[in-house]
Amino acid sequence: MKKNITRIIIILAFPLLLGLNGNTSRAGLWERMCGACHDGKTVLNGKVVIDREQIKAKYKTLDDLVNAVSCEGAPCMNILKHDEKLVRRVGRELGMRDILRK
Repeated sequence: MKKNITRIIIILAFPLLLGLNGNTSRAGLWERMCGACHDGKTVLNGKVVIDREQIKAKYKTLDDLVNAVSCEGAPCMNILKHDEKLVRRVGRELGMRDILRK
């Protein structure tokens, strides 16, 4: 009886133990909020939406990115237009700085 209970516990616990390997990766803000549309393939209003590298090249600082999202962003980006902190976090994830270093 004890052997059967032990086997059942092992069978039930094994998948859980496999998932707890310490190497859990979380998707960043870019992947969750921006990556699906800003993949270089999505077309919006007849134009291809710029991808991650083009955004980094076009907007040099976080302020430039925030201004672009707030003022120039397409209607599909309305969810971000009033959340400057979130836009700044995404920009930092892309490697942008607050100010340009000379």
